[in-house]
Amino acid sequence: MLTVGKELLIGRTLNTNAHWAGARLAKIGTMLKEITTVDDDLAEISRALRACLARSPDVLVIVGGLGPTPDDMTLRGVAMGLGKKLRVNRAALEMVKEHYARRGMGSVEMTPARKKMATLPVGAEPLANEVGTAAGVRVEMRRTVVFCLPGVPAEMRSLFSRFVMPEVERRLGPLGRKALRMKVEGVFESALAPLIEKELKLYPGTYIKSHPRGIKEGRSRIELDIVSVKKTREEAEKIGDAVASDMVRAIRGAGGSIVWSRGLKLEGD
Repeated sequence: MLTVGKELLIGRTLNTNAHWAGARLAKIGTMLKEITTVDDDLAEISRALRACLARSPDVLVIVGGLGPTPDDMTLRGVAMGLGKKLRVNRAALEMVKEHYARRGMGSVEMTPARKKMATLPVGAEPLANEVGTAAGVRVEMRRTVVFCLPGVPAEMRSLFSRFVMPEVERRLGPLGRKALRMKVEGVFESALAPLIEKELKLYPGTYIKSHPRGIKEGRSRIELDIVSVKKTREEAEKIGDAVASDMVRAIRGAGGSIVWSRGLKLEGD
């Protein structure tokens, strides 16, 4: 994911779009491999785009900078990075007109600022924005599908759900996922580390992550995430449950306790 906007870099706006997208992708068994944030600058946008494409991702999602103001220059930067020209896209222009009509404004003048939202890299496909004005954009570059989405969260989420997620799911194929979480007390993270390392060797590819939650009355508190992704739901559940059971036994053997768990039924808790 490439997010564009000075407001993200100066602390004016929290990057909730990346947070939201990462969570949605994780739920279907995949994840964002990299999140890059750049300024509203043509050279920076085109440079970051080329760097992302050099990694040959299946999907690249670019968020922000599709609006009518001068600092909205994402599509210019994308065109520069792809070596394509910009051109007013008739379908995208109709989408802009329809947006104003839906808002009860009737036929509005297509000013340069409004036409800007319909000016796309040549060969790009506009994606209907059901929430806002600027169309989303889809363009293919070798093996990578590039999506450009508005930065307004409601618009980004709508377009991401309708266009990006189906593309990702099509490329992934069917997957099974089992996610578990437990709260552990009485074992320090440094003592938990070798137990996690052992499980990762037994079950490569499994996600096991500890999140320290402080110390209360001398007892360490940790939340532990375990996620297994396999080709089938049955296999994912089998591996996830096996890892969780191993961790529970090891934690109890080290003098710790499981305060609560999600996704796993524990005897005695």
